[in-house]
Amino acid sequence: MATPERDTIYTNDGNRTVYTRESNGTGWFVGIIVALALLAIGYLVFSANSGPSTSVDVNGAPAVESPATAPAPMTEAPAATPEVAPMTEAPAPAVDAAPAATPEATPAPAATPEATPAPAATPSN
Repeated sequence: MATPERDTIYTNDGNRTVYTRESNGTGWFVGIIVALALLAIGYLVFSANSGPSTSVDVNGAPAVESPATAPAPMTEAPAATPEVAPMTEAPAPAVDAAPAATPEATPAPAATPEATPAPAATPSN
């Protein structure tokens, strides 16, 4: 225990500043510990493996190829297939597969004027 007669902290000297133990050291220490804890928590949360598993199956059991029981009968009516709209343009002429083009090969015939695209159908309301 400090003796007030010998310890200068207890003297009431108006010319000097009184030393107090208030400092920011403890605040900095606690702040750094909290920041490190938050970084560790963030690492654990966001470093989860979201990709496919790379573990090796060591039990030797085969993968299930079919269900153990028969599937339940279908209770809903099958979906109606939509009507396919007719093509509006003539298909491109088929090209025979040749091994390699020779320089003497004749060019492909141009499209004939008779092959014009069909007019667009107007929707009926």
